[in-house]
Amino acid sequence: MIEDDLFAVIDPVMRSSGATPEEGEEYRSPPLDVLRYYRRPVRLHWIPGLGRALSVVAVVRQPVDTSLSTVDYRRFLTRLAMAVNGRFPPWRGDRGLVIGLTTLVLTPEPIGPDDDKTLGSVLGPLGRTRVVPLGLLRINLGQEALSFALTSSPDKLFSEPETLTDALTPMLRRFVPLIVD
Repeated sequence: MIEDDLFAVIDPVMRSSGATPEEGEEYRSPPLDVLRYYRRPVRLHWIPGLGRALSVVAVVRQPVDTSLSTVDYRRFLTRLAMAVNGRFPPWRGDRGLVIGLTTLVLTPEPIGPDDDKTLGSVLGPLGRTRVVPLGLLRINLGQEALSFALTSSPDKLFSEPETLTDALTPMLRRFVPLIVD
């Protein structure tokens, strides 16, 4: 599978959910290569200013200085959260105070059976950002494999993590740990 094949799957799924695709961006220091963003306004509450939120899906390449460890991936997610904060400031248009972030990471490293557990330990509050990580999907296109960690959102308002996982799972292999008695 190549990147174009991946976007051929992701684009229709995201557009059907009401998301708008946007060009990505690249940062040299610290390294971060966002290939594409998808954003969708979300209404959390009836209060006009405070009730708005934004659901963002970021498709990124795994930075060269990041390995699959909890510490490295937390640092990577914090770096991405700061980029998303800068790209989607709260004072412009339909953007709210909260951003629900789903991240698709394209990695050259092989996907293994313990990757889901490691990714699950990464999700959580990032501090000093208004970004709430809701889903982390790690994809190796050469291996055609996928690992992921998802969290739930209030009232299922941020459906992107589950939707993307459902769309990608039939095409990408999953490594399931063996059952040990």
